[in-house]
This record gives sequence, structure tokens and C-alpha cells, in this order.
Amino acid sequence: MALELHIAKQESGWAVRRAGSKRASSIHPTQAEAVEAGRRLALKGGGAEVLIHSSDGRFHDRNTIGAAKLDEMKRAGPASERPAPRAPRSEGPRTTLRVPAALDEAADRLADELGIARNDALLRLATRGAEIYEGERLVEARRAQRWAAVVPGVVDIDQDGFPSPEESAKAVLAPRLDEQEVG
Repeated sequence: MALELHIAKQESGWAVRRAGSKRASSIHPTQAEAVEAGRRLALKGGGAEVLIHSSDGRFHDRNTIGAAKLDEMKRAGPASERPAPRAPRSEGPRTTLRVPAALDEAADRLADELGIARNDALLRLATRGAEIYEGERLVEARRAQRWAAVVPGVVDIDQDGFPSPEESAKAVLAPRLDEQEVG
């Protein structure tokens, strides 16, 4: 049987005590510190069940630590370990690449939020990025078409922004300049 450690309140603080022992292994000012000490002791001893009691002595929580956790997982079998749900298999070529740290962190956050595999989260982020990129290209193409329709052949437009005041004045005055040249 696996070792059992109890975390319980006593007069002098929070005690970490082995099951069946009268003396505490250690005493701590807070429950959190006692739980951490119990976990360290469980790992050091090759695994244990850490039973946490509330301040009134009632059972509060149970943590399985170390080798005891492995034993529990073996007894439970593979059905108890459910893998994260997978996204539908996508079509297209396979690739291997290195991702920047910021993308790696974003993929991990998305995977945790949606409860999906990390690679599926990366695929969703890449797909969304491609949609945004294509949208930006479409907006730029429409912008260029509209400028060309408003001032066809009159102004050489800077593709990064709005026309300068000089370009705007030239476009506005272009029909008048044409009339003056004719007349």
C-alpha cells in the first residue's frame, strides 16, 4: 500500500504527518506551506497519497504524488487517460517547422482554452493568420481600384497611405488644367 501523508491543523500550526504516526514530520505556519512540504516528502519517499484536511479537521482534498500516481494510472488503465480532442484531419502537405516563442505561447494558451492538442491550436492560428492576410490583400486591391477610378492616370498614388496635399490638389485641379490647355 502507498504511503499516506496527512496535512492537518494543530495548535502550533499545520502539521505534515505520516498515517499511523503520533509525531508530525514537520510543522508550518500556513496550510499551503504544509501541503508543499507534504508533496516534497511524498516525492522523496517514492510517492504517496497526500490527504489535506480543513482547519476543522474534516477531509478536504487528496493528491496522489510520485510513484503512487503512476501505480494509480496503471490500475485505472488507458480509458481513464483521455487524450485532448483532435481537430478534423486537414488536407494538404505535411510540414515540419520551428515556431517563434510568441506563437508557441499563443498556441499553448489556445490549446488550454479549447481543450485541444497543441498542433491543432497551431493549425487554427495559422489558418486564421492566412485569412487575415488574404483579407488585407483584398482591401489593398480594392483601395487601389477605387483610387484609380477617382483619379485615373492623374496622380501617382503612394501605396502606403493617403495622397499628399499636393497630389490631392493636382487631382482636383486636373480637369481645369485640361480645359486651360484646350482653350
